[in-house]
Amino acid sequence: MRVYYDRDADINLIKGKKVAIVGYGSQGHAHALNLRDSGIKDIVVALREGSASAKKAEDEGIKVMNVTDAAKWADVIMMLTPDELQGDIYTDHLVENMKQGAALMFAHGLNIHFNLIDARPDLDILMVAPKGPGHTVRSEYLRGGGVPCLIAIDQDPSGNAHDIGLSYASAIGGVVPG
Repeated sequence: MRVYYDRDADINLIKGKKVAIVGYGSQGHAHALNLRDSGIKDIVVALREGSASAKKAEDEGIKVMNVTDAAKWADVIMMLTPDELQGDIYTDHLVENMKQGAALMFAHGLNIHFNLIDARPDLDILMVAPKGPGHTVRSEYLRGGGVPCLIAIDQDPSGNAHDIGLSYASAIGGVVPG
């Protein structure tokens, strides 16, 4: 295992991307707000039509899109829905709509590790997993700290998945300061 520090991460990589967060529960809320507060300007929350979470996100100043439109728009998509929903979301909304060479990230490895999602070969597939619940990810960020993240790479056709993962982790407060 290797420990990464803020000096190892280039936050400008994620600042230069259009980022969609799928889901606005505990982790989705924390990731979206931490990214926003870290200076990521192109960020949306992707939700199903009629989601009760849309108003919450909009009240926090986060733009909301449906999942299909967000997939067409985003360079980086972070999947933060329950594991049992992710396969259908990928099949119904992402696989045919994500940009060529986009990055698809998860905060839990179940669907990729057990091949429940058969990801397109052109996509960077990685995990950035904070080791705490969303409310802690958010509260530690607001205190000026963070919750460490695990990073794993499954597919790296761009050759840049690791650096994007570190950049994203840094922006949500998941890289050790120093």
